[in-house]
Amino acid sequence: MKDLWTYLKEEHAKDRPIVLYGTGDGADKIIARLSEDGISVSGVFASEGFVRDRYYRDMKVESFDGIKTRLEDPIVLVSFGSSRPEVIEAIDKVASCSECYAPDVPVCGGEVFDAKFYNKHLEQIDGVISQLADDFSRDCMRDLIRARLTGRIEYLHKAECGKEDIYSLIDLPEDAIFYDLGAYNGDTVKEYLSLFPSISRIVAVEPEPHNYRKLESLKDQICAKLDPIRAIVSDSCYGSSITASARGRGTRGNPASSKTIATPAISVDSIAKDFDPPHLIKFDIEGYELAGIRGAHDTILNFRPLMRIACYHRSEDIFKIPEEVLKIRPDYKVYLRHLPSIPGWDTDFIFV
Repeated sequence: MKDLWTYLKEEHAKDRPIVLYGTGDGADKIIARLSEDGISVSGVFASEGFVRDRYYRDMKVESFDGIKTRLEDPIVLVSFGSSRPEVIEAIDKVASCSECYAPDVPVCGGEVFDAKFYNKHLEQIDGVISQLADDFSRDCMRDLIRARLTGRIEYLHKAECGKEDIYSLIDLPEDAIFYDLGAYNGDTVKEYLSLFPSISRIVAVEPEPHNYRKLESLKDQICAKLDPIRAIVSDSCYGSSITASARGRGTRGNPASSKTIATPAISVDSIAKDFDPPHLIKFDIEGYELAGIRGAHDTILNFRPLMRIACYHRSEDIFKIPEEVLKIRPDYKVYLRHLPSIPGWDTDFIFV
């Protein structure tokens, strides 16, 4: 299968204009990948209401109508991500009247999922597909891989499911213990409590101080016992740091962020020594899911918790995460689910 980058190189050689829909980190990553093939960008536009009088990389940010007036038959590359229905609708509207793609560039760096990457890991990918527990998971993975290779948005839509298709896989006992790893501001704490009232205790880990303060403030607002921990989740316990952006999101080593904050790293196994072992773990830890799984080895082996693990931060997550878990406990049933999002974010393995 020809990947998007090969196609763009061919079209650029024909002097076809290539434009970005959106600015910021995603656009930076797409431009970096395009530059490897000597491909230049002919313009950038934003959604209605976000154009304003501004520039991105010395290019004036235009409207979509302005781009279409100035350039003949441009290829549009979606350069940001969103799961908001109104934003997805806006992207679909652009795609309905232009040749539009959503390139897959890793959220947390590393290799791009192109044809070279796919061919190198084809055996591992096929191995994971064969181990998935239902037809929906297998179809979902095939469509997500097609979306990553081609950038075609229709494959993302084919892979979609609703939240109920995830939560129906999770069955918890009374007085369940939930580890929320990457708890952000407590939004998932509240969501899981509303869906699973049998949860009696939550250990919620979040490294970014602003988010952590919001998380901590929930202690007196919910019926379950909440134990917030400000830390990074990794494969062992050590001193580390994050950089915190102006918007209150913690990252590890983003040079565009403004402030470096000393933050301890902890493992799931160390948490399980201080608290009751979990019945359910949610991993959404910005590309450190594999390290988090390694740090949960004994907990997974001895207690076999249900797990929901994000698999969209790095290209290799889609096959390495199930490989890592099944090395520890091969008796898990593995499901793959993707919530509506462009590009293919909000994608999780569920281990039951």
